[in-house]
Amino acid sequence: MTRQNFGVALLNWLSKPFRYLRQNRKAQFVFFLSLIFFPLFIFVIAVVLPVARNPFEASVESEALETSEALPDSTPAEIVTGRRELAQKMAALEINQAFLQTRLELSRQDSICLIVDLLDSTASLEVRGVPMRRCKILRSRSSGLARRLRNQGRLHQWLAAPFILQEQLATLPKAPIRIKEAPKDTIEASESKGEDLPIEQRDAEFTLHFDRNLTLSVEQAQPPSFSGRLRELWYDLRRNFNEARDAVTALMHLQLPQHRLWIEIELSREDAKAIYRALPTQAGLALRL
Repeated sequence: MTRQNFGVALLNWLSKPFRYLRQNRKAQFVFFLSLIFFPLFIFVIAVVLPVARNPFEASVESEALETSEALPDSTPAEIVTGRRELAQKMAALEINQAFLQTRLELSRQDSICLIVDLLDSTASLEVRGVPMRRCKILRSRSSGLARRLRNQGRLHQWLAAPFILQEQLATLPKAPIRIKEAPKDTIEASESKGEDLPIEQRDAEFTLHFDRNLTLSVEQAQPPSFSGRLRELWYDLRRNFNEARDAVTALMHLQLPQHRLWIEIELSREDAKAIYRALPTQAGLALRL
């Protein structure tokens, strides 16, 4: 058999299923239904069910909802509005109390901790309660799960203890290495005494994974350089690969993938680098949102 005849025979063999689909409407229906069913099944297993069965959501309704349902239908609208406003103020006070309690617990530790206050738009590095660096959050956004926890009156319980850093991924090294040639004698050392090391102009983006299903992503406000865009591309690929790997691992163990509550903040380049390189392993986080 010549090479041309072999190619024709291979094409005919590969086209047999498509010719069968073209002639059989029932086979076409089953084929296209299977194409729709598989992505829908993955979406339900990996997205819908983890959100619906999040372990931090309330199993019962909040006290505010129970109070409002206990009111008779003839209750004046002013009373209903007043109780709703009172419930919102109580929820805000509970969140502030949880935030301050977490900061107090972190102040008893000797290591550097991170304080993120989305209401005040600040991110601070603290040691024993003393701010070492305060950074301005230029932009922030969070997943809808935080609003669901707030509406159910459970957000303060989720924030009542420090979050512990478990995993981190970044576009820059944790500890930069700078090579400088040592002086040959004291004369050369005295001449180079006043020389400053060049400032590192490297883009900074990183993701911190904490316990209790919290993910904090930090981006720099300045546009990245060309090399920074390449590192950012590799960084996004690794982050997406890690998320897909965790989902597949959970499904292999017959478990639902975890739906993480994510928060994204934008800082200046220098603030982002300072926070990432200052945080130790298993650093603590106090959060208010």
